Amino acid sequence: MDVFLWRIFWRAATALACFTGWSLVCLILNVREARSIGLPYVILPCSLLGAPWLLSQPVLLPLLRALPRSWTARWLLLLIFNDGWHLGYTPFEQIGADTFLAVSPGGFVLYTCDCDVSTQLFQDGRFGKPAHLMKVLNIYGPTMTGTDGPESRLYRRLTAPFFREDTLRHVFTHTIEGAQVLGLALNQQGAYRQLRTLSARLSLNLLNRVCFRFQTQEDLIKALSFADRPAERYRMTYSEAMHTLLDHYQTVFLFRPFLAWSPFKHHRQAIQAYAELGQYMHELKTTTESLLRDTEFLPNRKGTASLSDLIVHAGMSTKSSTSPILQPHQVIGNVFLFMFAGHEANANTLTFIILLLACHPTIQTALQSDLDDILDNTPPSDWTYDRHYEPLMNSLAGAVIREALRLFTVLPVLPKYVSPSGPAIPIVVSGQSHPLPPGTVAFVNTSATHRHPQYWPTGNSKSKGLPKQEDPHLRPYPTADFNPYRWLQTQPSASSPDTQSHARYPTGFTPAPGTFIPFSEGSRKCLGHKFALVELCAVVSLLFYQNSVRLLTNSEDASDTWAAARDRADRALSEGVKFNMSLRITQDVPIQFTPRKAKAT
Repeated sequence: MDVFLWRIFWRAATALACFTGWSLVCLILNVREARSIGLPYVILPCSLLGAPWLLSQPVLLPLLRALPRSWTARWLLLLIFNDGWHLGYTPFEQIGADTFLAVSPGGFVLYTCDCDVSTQLFQDGRFGKPAHLMKVLNIYGPTMTGTDGPESRLYRRLTAPFFREDTLRHVFTHTIEGAQVLGLALNQQGAYRQLRTLSARLSLNLLNRVCFRFQTQEDLIKALSFADRPAERYRMTYSEAMHTLLDHYQTVFLFRPFLAWSPFKHHRQAIQAYAELGQYMHELKTTTESLLRDTEFLPNRKGTASLSDLIVHAGMSTKSSTSPILQPHQVIGNVFLFMFAGHEANANTLTFIILLLACHPTIQTALQSDLDDILDNTPPSDWTYDRHYEPLMNSLAGAVIREALRLFTVLPVLPKYVSPSGPAIPIVVSGQSHPLPPGTVAFVNTSATHRHPQYWPTGNSKSKGLPKQEDPHLRPYPTADFNPYRWLQTQPSASSPDTQSHARYPTGFTPAPGTFIPFSEGSRKCLGHKFALVELCAVVSLLFYQNSVRLLTNSEDASDTWAAARDRADRALSEGVKFNMSLRITQDVPIQFTPRKAKAT
């Protein structure tokens, strides 16, 4: 037995020594290549993109954080991918450069928050996407975001005709209808505990009604009152299946084959959600196929087609071609992508907007003043996209939406890629050319870009009255940085801090290219960016035209004050925000909606 154990130990030690030696050789070679590029660089002990690090983070991070800060200050922050939003501009500030390389034994990654460099990465068509990193989105089949090259362009070309002005009119109208139901739900006692869930159910219903003709206003009423029930043969409702899957997405992606046999209930629920959502999407596909056959869908009728029409039709045989453009798994994969990406970001952004306005009652009052001026007692049933969308987006309503998107980025980074089979691609940094070799992954850090002190001066990222914190999770406090007036051409006057007298212009502030990138830029900009803005504009305008929201103090503590409630909200909107496939708040903030008096309904 002793000999057996000794052999195991010896083999393990030999393997570890070989791995360490090989890693050291690779690191030396990569550092040498990084020096030839001419950009500042930071050495990492391992690749942040590798599965070994991602899986071992929970164990290793506490140990690394226990080391003296002087040992880890320059590189540890770069290894914590999910903390990118919390860190903001801090890593770039510590390194002293807005564009640098992170070098590890596995290669190197370019980080930038320089708007000029970002614009080059977005505009130069030679930069692709790192499909090997984005395949996390392909759990049902290939997707537009999870692929690159001709395949990704095919999906984009097939779906782009849907995102037209007529679609946006439907988005605006349905959102006004849905937002009135949401307002009633939010006025219920204790509704704040379900704020994000209610927002997500509204956004998912709107997306399905407009894109897939899949749900109705009656379905929304049931969903927001939690009276919806699973369809026949299902254990979960459609929204339950979707949101349970998203809550456990990484687990499903990594361990899907094993979850059905897991002893843990939440694992079995996750795989059940995955299976049932797949069934819901297959039913949608089958129903759409039948509809298209009955109506003899033609390519020249794309101007009236839904998104599901376009995707499903591409997977069908036609009279002119017996070979469909898409295979069944490609159809389902892209249906899932639009269902997920089309509602998750908007639901989170709406949640953040509501909480920010609860923390800023004077801005909320000014917003309502703008809404009253623009809507002029017009009943919501008469609001239209053509008449009201642009005036609303050029008012404080649009400014609040854009400022929330700046503070709470949809994604912490936007990835680009130099093809391993192609030539080096040069980028220009501060007037000097630097060639990025094949296989380089480039991350445009949106969180750092949106908080860059040169582009977005804020003075202080911490709430007044709160102690300075070393933990980056406690900064910045978005409630302190929240300044929607930066998006208008005039600031509120010092004599009128309640901001009700600010001027409104046909056009507001336009940030420089590459400095405001919630939906990316260039030819690969999010197809649904206008869809998202129209939905947010309609729901925010309706909610705050008819309602007000306020922070709640602790009714059981007579000494509790609004200022203390605001401090708690500050912390929930900073340390309580986590990234899990999307940026979301994980802590409840006690708020109360109340109807405004004498508002048109």
